Order: sequence, then structure tokens, then C-alpha cells
Amino acid sequence: MPIFNTFAKRMKRDRDTGKPVIYVYDGLPEELRAQIVHIYTEISGEVLAGVSNSSTYREWEWINRTAANEMGKLRLGDPSREDFTQCLQFILNDENYEQVLSLIEITLGYIDECIKQRNWEYGHQLLASSISELNQRFQENSVGYQCLKFETGLPFQFVRANSQYLHAETVEAAVSLLHDADFKGPLDEFMEAHKHYREGDGKAAIVSANNAFESAMKAICDKRGWDYDRDRATAKSLIDTLFRNGLIPSSMQSHFAGLRTTLESGLPTVRNNMGGHGQGADPVDVPKHIVSYALHLAATNIVFLIEAHNASK
Repeated sequence: MPIFNTFAKRMKRDRDTGKPVIYVYDGLPEELRAQIVHIYTEISGEVLAGVSNSSTYREWEWINRTAANEMGKLRLGDPSREDFTQCLQFILNDENYEQVLSLIEITLGYIDECIKQRNWEYGHQLLASSISELNQRFQENSVGYQCLKFETGLPFQFVRANSQYLHAETVEAAVSLLHDADFKGPLDEFMEAHKHYREGDGKAAIVSANNAFESAMKAICDKRGWDYDRDRATAKSLIDTLFRNGLIPSSMQSHFAGLRTTLESGLPTVRNNMGGHGQGADPVDVPKHIVSYALHLAATNIVFLIEAHNASK
């Protein structure tokens, strides 16, 4: 469905010019829920109908039952109503926005699998268009989540986007680079970090982010045949290996004089202080902004190192 730059949008943009964009993370506004329903309707009419070549009754029954099972419910709504209608009403009315996003993830994953089984190239285009519209609607409504495609777990997952610039330039870039088959390990750990973050487990998110960072460095060393202690390698020793082997050209090392300090004292320190060791008698509650910093720092480090590796092949 096309997105139009309407008069209301233009007036709002003029009023908001110069104001910082503040994203919300604890709910879905009524307007966005209605827009999601329109996207769902289009997906049902164009994509699912195209896959099934018939009524989409069975497809929506599976989606309804699967989502309800994950949420500990019998059904998403009134069982006397059609499954598709129950899904729409759930999106419009359920107060638990996290469950609404979960329903969307399950739906998109199921549709993606159906399209793959049919090997329907146009279906992939339709689905990609729907997800692009979905992400734009979230951005228009200043809701800080974006739906990305991943190779592990659910194929489509919502990721918290604290900063749209950071999200686009680091998180999405890191995922894209890690899709390389030889970086599957760090991709799994990076995805795991975001999963922990969405679930509110900050300590586990920081540990997984650091693991992804270290695994990315190990993958680079493996690709290039550089020796390192596979059993006891730390972030610091891996960074030393990359510098010693000239991943960054010597002519540029003076320019990046502070890079080693940033890499060594950034993410590993956050991990050690907040997530990597025993927490003592009193549990440590890691603030969200620290966890967010760790995830973005991990993504930034991964993007830099893999791009440096690719550039010097």
C-alpha cells in the first residue's frame, strides 16, 4: 500500500522542525494499530491468498492458534469469530503491546515460510514491501521499534531502535555483514543479545554482545589464518592479534591512535563490570541505557572490523 505525504503530515513536520525526535517504547498508539491492521488486510489479500490459491482460513487458524499458544491463551479472541478477525481485534485492542508485536513476528515468519515453499519470487517482493511500510509507520508514529530479517530464530524480529541513525548505521549494518556464512557464530550471539534485551535481561544481553564481538574477531583470524589461543583468547588478546597482523594499514595506525583504547576499554569493560562476573550478595540491575550502549558499541565494533577485513582482502 503506498504511503502519501499528506497535508496533516506536512503540517506536523513543520511544527516539529528543530525538535528532537523522542521515540516511545512502552505502547502502540491507536493510529499505528489501525495502520498495522490495514497492512495485515493487504497481506491476507495479496500474499497469503497468492500462496494458498484459495481461502486463507487454514493459514489464519494456524497463526491464531500458534500465537495464542505462545501467549498461554486458548485463542486470541472470541472463538465464534473468524481467526483473521480475532487477529485484527487483538492488534487493535490488546493492552499488551509486546504480545501484539509477537503476533506480528509469528505472522510474518509463517508467511515467509509459505512463500519459500512455493518458491514465489513475487511473494517475497510483496512481503518486503509490507515490512517496509510497517517500519515506516512505526517511524512516523515515533515508536522505537523496527522489524528486521534475521537468519536465526524467527525470520522477522522487532529490534529496539533507540536512535534511528545508530540503528541504521550500526545494528542493521552489523546484521548485514554477519550474514556471511563464516560469521554465523557471531550473528547468533548478536541476535541473542537483542533477544535478551527485549526480554529485559540486561546482564545476559551485555554478555552476548561481548561474545559476538569476540567471535567476530575470531572469525576474521580464522579466515586469514592468524594464530590465537582458541581456548583462552580474550577481547584484548584478539585485538592485539588484529593490530599485530596489520588489519589496519600501518600508514593509518597513527590516525586511529585511539582506536585500540576504544576497542579494549569499551565493550569488554562494560561486560566485566555489568555482566561478566559474579554480582555478589545483592543482584545488579543493569540500567537500560547501559545495555543499549553495549549493544550499539558491539555493533559499531563489528561493523568496523569486518569492513576493515573486507577492504584489505
